[in-house]
Amino acid sequence: MAINQRKRQRQLARKAAQASAKAKATRASVTRRAMAALGFPLSARTWPVHEALISDAIQKTRQGTVILSRKSGESIAVAVFLVDTGCMGIKSAFGGSMQAAAYGDFLARFRVGENFVQVRPECLRKLIEGALAYAANLGFLPDPDYHSAKALFGDLDSSDCVQEFDFGENGKPFYVSGPNDSPARIRAVMKQLSRKCGGPEGFHFMIASPSGFSDDFMETE
Repeated sequence: MAINQRKRQRQLARKAAQASAKAKATRASVTRRAMAALGFPLSARTWPVHEALISDAIQKTRQGTVILSRKSGESIAVAVFLVDTGCMGIKSAFGGSMQAAAYGDFLARFRVGENFVQVRPECLRKLIEGALAYAANLGFLPDPDYHSAKALFGDLDSSDCVQEFDFGENGKPFYVSGPNDSPARIRAVMKQLSRKCGGPEGFHFMIASPSGFSDDFMETE
């Protein structure tokens, strides 16, 4: 396949992912606000794991939703993470609790535009903490709410997971601008990656524009 054709296919895939990400961000924002005041009880970290779900979008686009839930009686505690394995790590995180009867509707909001696969909960933690460490090495911090949401990991031991996860793309960090990334935010990320990676040749990037995605970036003040 010609290089230009491969590049075009990748841009189309990223454009579709951007549209999906924008919709997901809107849904997640509404859900996050609704659950922010609830949190989950401290004891929830010891409840039996109900589900450990990873979006298959992570494999395809390096960005996707990861959901861990624990259940006790008719109560379910959930922790939701928007994970970027390309370079940014944990872009969003929140946790909360609900009645078990409400869980199906809650999950349905995330299934629009995303397909989830069940994984071992230890592997879910390994993926999240691997993305966190990869981003930290590049100088990117997680969403502040990650520190409360991660409490639901409880005693899950990521070393029990034999599955390996890749970060970046082809051995380099890969930044794909998000639907809420302002021009100033994009410039800041690009500068940070350039410092950490020895210049723009040290990482990959796709920047959203009105005509789609571009892997060209012009510095502006």
